[in-house]
Amino acid sequence: MDKNFAKVRLSAEEMRLVTDPAWILTKNSVMGKVVAMFAELSEAYKLLWADGVKRLPAALPPTEPKISKGENYKGLPWVMLDYPRVFGREDVCAIRCMFRWGHAFSIMLHLKGGYREIFLPGIMERREELSAAGFGMGISGDEWAHEHTEETYGPLRERGMGEHTWFKLSARVGLEHWDDAPERLSMLYGLLLEVMATTDRDLSGDGGSLSGGDRGLADDDRR
Repeated sequence: MDKNFAKVRLSAEEMRLVTDPAWILTKNSVMGKVVAMFAELSEAYKLLWADGVKRLPAALPPTEPKISKGENYKGLPWVMLDYPRVFGREDVCAIRCMFRWGHAFSIMLHLKGGYREIFLPGIMERREELSAAGFGMGISGDEWAHEHTEETYGPLRERGMGEHTWFKLSARVGLEHWDDAPERLSMLYGLLLEVMATTDRDLSGDGGSLSGGDRGLADDDRR
């Protein structure tokens, strides 16, 4: 049977890659090393959290670290570590570390609802210290935008901190710092815990009013 097929052509670079298995095996190896790095980092975070949680409001329920990975956040592979990870319909409190292929490591504090109200005053009070450490605040209308661009994160300013029901802080660690990335991320994690402890609000009786749950990237890798 005769049939005319549309010609789906490859560029020279695409042909070079599709005939060479080595690069995809290298990519798989790198992703495995990121997962291993985040597994070690999760243990360090647990120690920091065990000490820091004593100074935090009692409203935060206990959680365990969770590592996730995927192939298509804005078209690129990613690995994520969440701890703590309180994701409710109305209330969110999470510290999220992310590796995005070709870009950077990043660490984010994600607050929403009641947790935003609890912790935002301490962030405002220590915004100069956070800025000096490289943190910026989420300024886009997309609560789930993680990439560091001028459209997603900007300087920490008191004006604009209350624009959304959610609030995000994020700092990046460039891939050129691969060898000491865990130390840099742990230092930033510790700073976030210190800032979160900067509150004089006693919530020991409010724990039931905040929702909790678990959420990672959606099935479509959040783009």
